[in-house]
Amino acid sequence: MTQPSPSAFSIRPFLRQARGVLFAGCVLSCLASLASFGLLFLSGWLLAGAAAAGIGGIVAQNMFNITLPAAGVRFFATVRIVARYGERLITHDAALRVTGKLRVWSFKTLAPRSESLATQARSGDVLSRFVHDTEQLGQFPLDVGLPVGTAFVGALVAVGVTSAFNPASGLALALGMSIGGLALPWLIGVLTDPLSQQQRDHTARLHADMLETLQGMADIMANGAAQRCIDRLHQRQTTLNRLIMGQAWRAHIVRQLLPILTMLCVLSVLFCASKALQAGHLTTAQLPMLAMGVLAAFEMVAPLMDARLAYERFVQAAQRAGALCDLPIATPEPSTPVALPQHAPLALRHVQLSLDGHRVLNDVTFSLAPGERCAITGPSGAGKSTLARLIMRLIDPDHGSVTLGDKPLNHFTTEQLSHEIGMLSQTPHLFQGSVRRNLLMADPQATEAQMIAALHIVDLHEEVNAMPQGLDTLCGEHGTRLSGGQMRRLALAQIILRRPSFLVLDEPTESLPPSMGTRMIDNVLAALPQAGVLCITHRPEPLPFMNRVFRLHNGCLIAEEGGER
Repeated sequence: MTQPSPSAFSIRPFLRQARGVLFAGCVLSCLASLASFGLLFLSGWLLAGAAAAGIGGIVAQNMFNITLPAAGVRFFATVRIVARYGERLITHDAALRVTGKLRVWSFKTLAPRSESLATQARSGDVLSRFVHDTEQLGQFPLDVGLPVGTAFVGALVAVGVTSAFNPASGLALALGMSIGGLALPWLIGVLTDPLSQQQRDHTARLHADMLETLQGMADIMANGAAQRCIDRLHQRQTTLNRLIMGQAWRAHIVRQLLPILTMLCVLSVLFCASKALQAGHLTTAQLPMLAMGVLAAFEMVAPLMDARLAYERFVQAAQRAGALCDLPIATPEPSTPVALPQHAPLALRHVQLSLDGHRVLNDVTFSLAPGERCAITGPSGAGKSTLARLIMRLIDPDHGSVTLGDKPLNHFTTEQLSHEIGMLSQTPHLFQGSVRRNLLMADPQATEAQMIAALHIVDLHEEVNAMPQGLDTLCGEHGTRLSGGQMRRLALAQIILRRPSFLVLDEPTESLPPSMGTRMIDNVLAALPQAGVLCITHRPEPLPFMNRVFRLHNGCLIAEEGGER
């Protein structure tokens, strides 16, 4: 039975793994921002003090010590450069590591959900989530965590330093930074979040449509639907452009409020400082110093609006990734797998299975011993391929059991079953790359002699040898450079290399001439004499090689008369 996912997605474990590096990056970012604050703060005092000394005459000029503040300016400038370089180096490396670990985890999490992905998600959308969403998630510490942490620490220091000179100025700066660091990011979120959500949905549909259009271009053109597909993609892109522009304009308007707020805060601080100057609590040179400090302080909160936009992207990416990772697992892995039995029969006992409310298999009982050869026939849609999927444990039955020896298949891992049972499906998948690469996918240790022998068995060696590059000939995306018969025989050669104990052949002679189909079946059975073979077919070529023949009708498996051989 299908089981829901037991785990919800969270980025926290990945951030914890990189917490040391991220903390170091945050410290360097804070150091760079504080150095920038100190640089402007001290520069304001230095320039104003130098101007005052120049106006005061020779005595004032001799009394003004420019060496110490000039050295301080150089120190802060150097610290800012070094700290910013170190922060970029460390945090980008950490973000890339987090993204890499996220993608590895995503692949491991999605692999057992292949059945749910095939029936409940579009391939283009899955690809988009796997590539773009994991990247958005991996950028969280860089685009959100770092600006927030730096702004918080920088605001505390800036307000504290300003308050040390003049408490009223510090209070004005605290109020201005609160508005710039909290209210404006909140406002930009309120204005852009709805458009961002629509943008996400349209982007997902566009990616899925584009991938499916490219994959099915030959059929689309054959049906004269190319222009309709182009028009649909153009309409989706136009809608997406409008949403992107709308979001950009709203964000731009809010961003323009920050310079206005900054100048208002500068005026407020100068007003409070001028009162303190009149009271004799500040010197003239300290007024521009405090004003420059305000400008530097607002530089630290300016990235928070972009951080708020990045946070919304992160939330959406987490929701999309979580939706895939929470898909049900059709065949959960056993918590404590058992060892595979040797020379044990494969059996179905009183199996019942319904798909979409329709009973496909009804009380099916069947066994296949090692070395035995059985065929199952029946009309299209009778459930023959579903029966093969049960044997491969791509799905589990509603009732009854599928066993290997005396153990149900759910006691074994997918890796164990893949070595024990080989299946040739009706639509075998070939990877982009050469014939050699596809054969090595089945057995990475296979020698060239073994690969040639496997191709001989499936009657494909002469055709591959006649290709310009032989084993290194490219198969194309999904095997498009090969004929249907060549694809099936290459997939069968992959199984031969693995030499499983049981062989499930779903329409093995489809797309082949009768004589070639007969010869191929004969060669395969001779190459794997100890393997139990279940052949699902509606063609006559494999039947003379079978020991038993069954017919699947109305969900029931019926032995055909004369089927025993």
